[in-house]
Amino acid sequence: MYCPICKGEFREGFTECSNCQVNLVADLENITEQVTGEFKLCVACQIEAELDSVRCPKCGMKMIRAVLRDDTYVFLEKPPENSSDEGLIPDVAAELINELEYYTEIPDDEAVVLIESEDMALLVKVQELLNKHEICFQFRPPVDAPGALGNIFGGGNILERSFPRVFVYADDEEEAINLIAKSPDLALGEIPPELLESEEDDDNEDDESDDY
Repeated sequence: MYCPICKGEFREGFTECSNCQVNLVADLENITEQVTGEFKLCVACQIEAELDSVRCPKCGMKMIRAVLRDDTYVFLEKPPENSSDEGLIPDVAAELINELEYYTEIPDDEAVVLIESEDMALLVKVQELLNKHEICFQFRPPVDAPGALGNIFGGGNILERSFPRVFVYADDEEEAINLIAKSPDLALGEIPPELLESEEDDDNEDDESDDY
């Protein structure tokens, strides 16, 4: 038996590490036991969450099991390979290919942009929703897209770059839009209060005009 914190080996009969005060595990390479004090961690954002959490609410990266010892995180499973690359978008696409059945490569001539955003957590939720309703989709990272505006404003401006995008087949676009608009988890279908006010004003004006 081994301690998942200090990696010390113990004889049969021991169940807890006397130094770290955590339960022992049978295999350090594949820890199947729940370890005392463990939680889920986003390595990129250093956000701690409950054990049933799957992805980081901030960046969308897959969270891993960890414990905190002497102000240092000890991983109970291998972290994502690109989690330490500062400034890079997590390879959410590669992870979703393995996790979600309806993630697929959509040809350019059949693909339409469903949503474009720098909010990776939002894009992950959208993809999970589409998968749940058996709608094929594809995630594409941001790309440089220089055009006429680049000639006017000069190279390197933000107008030459796109945000990460989720694509669906053109035939599925209407159904997908309705799904994300009605999803309470996404709240993308909510109408801003100021827009409601303007609509009410228009209705009042129409009512007044009918009086004449």
